[in-house]
Amino acid sequence: MSTLPKALSEQDADFQQSNASRRQRMSVWFYGLCVAIALISVVVLVVLLVSIWVQGQSRLTADLLMNSHSELDIERSGMWPAIIGSLFVCGVCALVALPLGVGTAVFLEEFKPKAKPLRWLHGFVQLNIANLAGVPSIVYGLLGLTVFVYMFNIFGQIKVNESSGWELMGANHKYQVLSLETGNVVFVPQTDPDQRQITIDQPVQGMDAAGDPIEIEVWQPGTPKPTDPAVRRRTVRSGAIGATVTEKSWYYFRLPLDKSFLAGGLTLALVILPIIIIASQESLRGVSPSLREASMGLGATTWQTVRDVSLPAALPGIMTGSILAMGRAIGEAAPILVVLGAAVAKNAGPQNLMDNAVTMPVLIYNWAGRQQDEFKELAAAAIIVLLVILLLLNSAAIIIRHKVQQSQS
Repeated sequence: MSTLPKALSEQDADFQQSNASRRQRMSVWFYGLCVAIALISVVVLVVLLVSIWVQGQSRLTADLLMNSHSELDIERSGMWPAIIGSLFVCGVCALVALPLGVGTAVFLEEFKPKAKPLRWLHGFVQLNIANLAGVPSIVYGLLGLTVFVYMFNIFGQIKVNESSGWELMGANHKYQVLSLETGNVVFVPQTDPDQRQITIDQPVQGMDAAGDPIEIEVWQPGTPKPTDPAVRRRTVRSGAIGATVTEKSWYYFRLPLDKSFLAGGLTLALVILPIIIIASQESLRGVSPSLREASMGLGATTWQTVRDVSLPAALPGIMTGSILAMGRAIGEAAPILVVLGAAVAKNAGPQNLMDNAVTMPVLIYNWAGRQQDEFKELAAAAIIVLLVILLLLNSAAIIIRHKVQQSQS
């Protein structure tokens, strides 16, 4: 009778041993699968980086960083206006998204309502923020086009050199632009601010592209043209008509925002706002509740607890999430293409608040889509510059987090 329990115990031991060995084999296989997937990802990344480096390393020169895009002199094309434009657009994005995102996270996490209808509204807002974090950026581009560029046409439609009916701040004088010969442009002041185009019938005083005054001569068709090169450079046909431009100060502002870098920055703020809110909320949730309870027990108000206890403790995580979100904003191309367009013919950064801007992702998109090999090499070099900037931002996030944690310890 004693042999049966002994046999059953031996069978149980064999089953447990085989089950343990099977679990161990599954663990080893799963670990190997994870390592293989990680290695594949690293290999793909290395291949991409090496191919970009091989294609673009010859274009990593001072011209790339200091010059602007050129259709005629491709060899000397650069991305300086795109770098400045990205800084302006991302600056507006940071000024709007960071305070709004952190403030929203503090309100949702530290000032939770107690009434049932308000709790329902709080949950509804929280759910929508989580959903907005996964919305494609092109959708935000379309939203920014409607809200910021056109503003639902509430303020009218912007036309070139015309007001929308709302006061223009910083718009000074109107000029007619006359192209005399290749490389020579003259600006003729218009005496009548409502006059859109003027006809040159008599000698007028203008100024060249450098701002120096120049006397414009008028040539009557049918008469001999002047032979003196200096006279020819300042001679226009009688009755010539040119386009008009408006001289604008740096604080020039109008509504709607049109295709300005302000509209681009506000659109990017919409893109990264849910990310900043969620990252800030997670950082605030990581603060020990005992710290809040201790502050409340000493008689501090909710705002004093948030200001002196919760926010300082959550600051490393908030700063890390915010910097990483800004890194995404710098690399976004789809919303900027929708809001600002794909034009890259700018020689400098924005000159006023309503000026357009070129960003680095848009410039890379433009160069990569061209047929010339030189532009493809320039696109690869611009990608390297953009990756370096993103790497610097990520490094800054790590360093700032480390410094803040050290100061709090």
